[in-house]
Amino acid sequence: MVGVGTVFGETATAIQTDDESDESDPETNINTLLAKADEKFPGGIVSVYAKELGTSGEVLASHEADKAVKPASNAKLLSAALALEHLGPDARSKTTVIGEGSTAGTQFHGNLVLRGTGDVLAKTQLETLAKQVSGRGIKAIHGDLVADITTFETSGYGPVFSVRGPGYPEGWTWEDPQYSYGAPSSTLALNWNKVALTAEHSNGEINLTVEPKSAFVSVESYLSKTSAESNGYFYTYLDRVTNTIYAIGELPPGYKETELAPVMRPDEHCAAVFADVLEQEGVAVKGDVALRTENKETTPAFEIDLESEPLHEVLDPMLTYSNNVDADQLALRTAHRALGEGSFDAWTDLADGYFDSLGADATVFRDGSGLSQFNLVSAYNIVSLLEWAQKKPWSDVFFESLPTSGEGTLRYRLQDVNVPVQAKTGTVRGTRALSGAIRRSTKPDILFSILMSNVTVGLGDARNYQDDIVAALAKK
Repeated sequence: MVGVGTVFGETATAIQTDDESDESDPETNINTLLAKADEKFPGGIVSVYAKELGTSGEVLASHEADKAVKPASNAKLLSAALALEHLGPDARSKTTVIGEGSTAGTQFHGNLVLRGTGDVLAKTQLETLAKQVSGRGIKAIHGDLVADITTFETSGYGPVFSVRGPGYPEGWTWEDPQYSYGAPSSTLALNWNKVALTAEHSNGEINLTVEPKSAFVSVESYLSKTSAESNGYFYTYLDRVTNTIYAIGELPPGYKETELAPVMRPDEHCAAVFADVLEQEGVAVKGDVALRTENKETTPAFEIDLESEPLHEVLDPMLTYSNNVDADQLALRTAHRALGEGSFDAWTDLADGYFDSLGADATVFRDGSGLSQFNLVSAYNIVSLLEWAQKKPWSDVFFESLPTSGEGTLRYRLQDVNVPVQAKTGTVRGTRALSGAIRRSTKPDILFSILMSNVTVGLGDARNYQDDIVAALAKK
């Protein structure tokens, strides 16, 4: 037995039995891999912990396992687990259209309220709601279209060194909200709070389209033509000072590409798109788009509800493709259910309380997606989370939502591992993470976490090292 660390008073070791001591390739030996961590990643932190499932739970590997580092998208493991615990696998969120007023013939006098509870909506769902309003014989709304966003408190802290804005957790950088991966959270979230910009050079003309567009999305084009010999380029970013999306590129003839960009005022954007959809269904909205941030007691003339898909159907794409907006929306929904407040402050309190219940300290979670630079957790604590999840009645839903080799963020990874691995990746600046379960056929399954912070080497080197550790563990 070769000791390589101590975790919370427990001797954490990489176990080497007699039949493993003469492995033909020392580079695939777990002890060798862990011993070379400092050499391979100078100045970095490589936090590794792995143990077998079961009451005895033999520890198979440990290296700086109690060091708290940034988990990146491994934070989504916590988001999924706590959502399953507090909401349940079959939980659905509801979007409601409420008529506050009275109907006179085809005219509705009063406000039409669109109330969200955190579901990520598609435009087709807004069309379904609009058809039901039209189906009531209403031709005009003599009032405002009100976006009721009282379920979440998304005033946030704002990213570090940035303009404060709604929907952004503490610890996001200035750069994050400029691009589609850093779209904000909101009570009413349409298309993951992003718009699709399509740039095209056709018939000698440059065209730029935005879908879905609204008065709350401002776009400026800096697209130009280039020669047919050029490959061309096109990219977008959001300027949060001016709330303007810039489309920049040089397009050769025949060029057509679509890029996503975040929406800075997503609740109002969603309501404005709904107003446009209503118009298309023959229902004219005479007033403006307005926000409701405080609960108001009313006696509605009518209500129309639309339910989301169940939670277990949301988790698979969220974890497989590491969708940030889904994870942050889920964190806010879970905090609202568990603590009565849909805020990132409440999410932090919920996460702290959970790890306290496990006797784990030195953990911080400021968001559900893992973009926050302030998130901190150790490999030991991630494995504790996985152990806890493994014992729950929703365990199968949780682990089967994780990608395996060849899927999602593991599309090109773990191809040399000859047993199934269910794992979540994670990547932010200087951080690489991989945690999950190794499903062995004749021995107990293994839960593992590999968190690498302050990494200065190439992304490929870090990923290969993680994959080598998983392969070595699978052979134990």
